[in-house]
Amino acid sequence: MMAAVAVVAVLAGSARAVGAALQTTPGMAPLPADPPIGGPIWTVVMPAVLFCGSLLGTYLLYRRFAGEEGE
Repeated sequence: MMAAVAVVAVLAGSARAVGAALQTTPGMAPLPADPPIGGPIWTVVMPAVLFCGSLLGTYLLYRRFAGEEGE
């Protein structure tokens, strides 16, 4: 039991040290590139089409497998 407490204490101490080191290092600068896709077609239309397609597929699968046992 005491060994487990000691291991947790060591891990907590090393996590604090790593966290302090990460907070003091400067972050990476953003990349100077534009995203290859964007605009309303990719951010509004395509997700709506994919969502409608998944709903249609779910409905068709439900209709196919929700029949009565005797059919």
